[in-house]
Amino acid sequence: MNRPILTVLTVVALFGVVIPFYKRYDFLDPVMLTAYFCLPVVLVAPIAAASFAGGAPGTMDTIRRSLVVAFYGWGMGMVIIAAGLITVNAVVWHGHVLLPGAMLLVVGALFSATAALASVVVTGILAHRFSARTARASLRFAFLALLIALVLIMRGASAEWTAAFWSHATTPEMTRFGFYGACLLAMADAGALFLFARLRRT
Repeated sequence: MNRPILTVLTVVALFGVVIPFYKRYDFLDPVMLTAYFCLPVVLVAPIAAASFAGGAPGTMDTIRRSLVVAFYGWGMGMVIIAAGLITVNAVVWHGHVLLPGAMLLVVGALFSATAALASVVVTGILAHRFSARTARASLRFAFLALLIALVLIMRGASAEWTAAFWSHATTPEMTRFGFYGACLLAMADAGALFLFARLRRT
């Protein structure tokens, strides 16, 4: 079995089976699912960095390649989420399927797709201007810094502040935020992708 396929199977097994198996009901929590919908942002970065390193002619070729990479990462993310939902239902089956709200899934998938494309464009610009290694390292550093910041904020917050925060992080509010965020990202992606395509012709 070649390395890319093995890597994909390992990622799907870890995030789509192992973690949901241990999390069970907690996997259906909106906050947990929101984190999972952000997975494609990380998944597309290495592929985009390798794909866009150096120069490549053609505006349409660049746009097409960006969309393919974004769709691949987004598709992997959706497969992982689907595998997680199947795993949870298989482990805690009570005679009916347990699923989060339909709107959360729809808006989450939309936001995930636009965020994946944004990640492709940002990674592509860094890889084109510098190198694939620099692009990968920059994206990894950014996500690691964000993760550390979130952990430090949550650990340093008081119990009252944490309870108040989660009481407002309800599914309707998260879906509304996700929908508006996806719309803004889609508009930004369209302009950034066109500029990126023009940049790669130079």
